[in-house]
Amino acid sequence: MPDLITQISCHLHTVASIQRLAQGTHVLPLIHAVQAWQTLRMQATHNAQNNNPNCASALNFFAEQIYGPQDFTQRDTDIARVVPKIHKYLPQKALSSLAAALHLHALSYELDYALASKLTEQTHLACIILDQQSYAKAYVACNNIDLRLEQISLLRTLGRNLHQAASIKGIAMMLTLSKHPARAKGLHTLHQFLQNGYNAFKKIPNSETFIQDIVLKEEQLVTLLFAPQGDNPLPYVPSIEITPET
Repeated sequence: MPDLITQISCHLHTVASIQRLAQGTHVLPLIHAVQAWQTLRMQATHNAQNNNPNCASALNFFAEQIYGPQDFTQRDTDIARVVPKIHKYLPQKALSSLAAALHLHALSYELDYALASKLTEQTHLACIILDQQSYAKAYVACNNIDLRLEQISLLRTLGRNLHQAASIKGIAMMLTLSKHPARAKGLHTLHQFLQNGYNAFKKIPNSETFIQDIVLKEEQLVTLLFAPQGDNPLPYVPSIEITPET
């Protein structure tokens, strides 16, 4: 258990450090644009799951809560402040799920910063257009296929952990009873994150199949993007235009 607390603290520190670096190099708005485009890309890649009422919540949890452009500063502050004090009262599976989610989020933020930096280097115009072509070019230029595959492996781990956590006996009642105390203690954002994870995975009839489908498609996408030749494998999603800060 203490190892998980150390890991959680390390992941939170990583995200905070990259955010400060991104602010100093003026790429934070571009990172948010990358995250927004990636959310649309993930939903388009996994269109079947996105249109399945039993799977859409889980897919959107991945796309929005992990890869998306939301500001998780308050959630991370809550976690850093409270989890070390109350970890003894949390189920092991729930804590493992939280650690896996934060690990994935930290690595994803690191990759987003790298990609945004490449976009800035490759574009000398006043406005950056983020689309299939510019994203793929910056993605490959980062030359980090090992980290991309690690990101997908962490996605698999998180999915399995969330499924196990959602299966804990009495977890629904525990979340319901803790809602108002969490709000009173200023932990609403942390509670909402845990509630969203539970709601997302409780509906899936076969979570292993769901996770495996996501992982296989993501691995294929990475392989094709880093292939020396071939068509761009990214699905069409609307482009995003952003003017870099100076």
